Amino acid sequence: MEQVNSWSQVVALLSRLSSGGDITGGESWRAACRRGARTGRIGKWGNALEAMPVAVPHNRITAIERQSDACVLISWCDPTMCHYVDQVWGRVTASYSGHCALTGQRIQRGDQVFRPRWRGRLRPANCDEMILATALAKAD
Repeated sequence: MEQVNSWSQVVALLSRLSSGGDITGGESWRAACRRGARTGRIGKWGNALEAMPVAVPHNRITAIERQSDACVLISWCDPTMCHYVDQVWGRVTASYSGHCALTGQRIQRGDQVFRPRWRGRLRPANCDEMILATALAKAD
């Protein structure tokens, strides 16, 4: 029985994807994505993020310490993005729709949320994450 090396398969697939190689039966990967977006199989471009399934958050937030009504310290751990201990998050009005990092609930534009704060040009890796203020109040 032939043993399959998963890592070699991943590297080979990534190489073909980055070169625009043939992985879809004669059609380049980029062309397949564009065609799929136009036909609605993966959503329209404006709704591409809406069509993506949302995973339930898992152990990204390891500790929450409320400093005031408008500020909390959060320990954030995501092995794919970053690790922050005592990151300052501030209460703001959501400027775009998304999902709560704590509960996975839908966030609508205009909802009260907490987001990471930063200074200067360097943004934290989780700068686009949001937590519903109501979900944070329930967690207290």
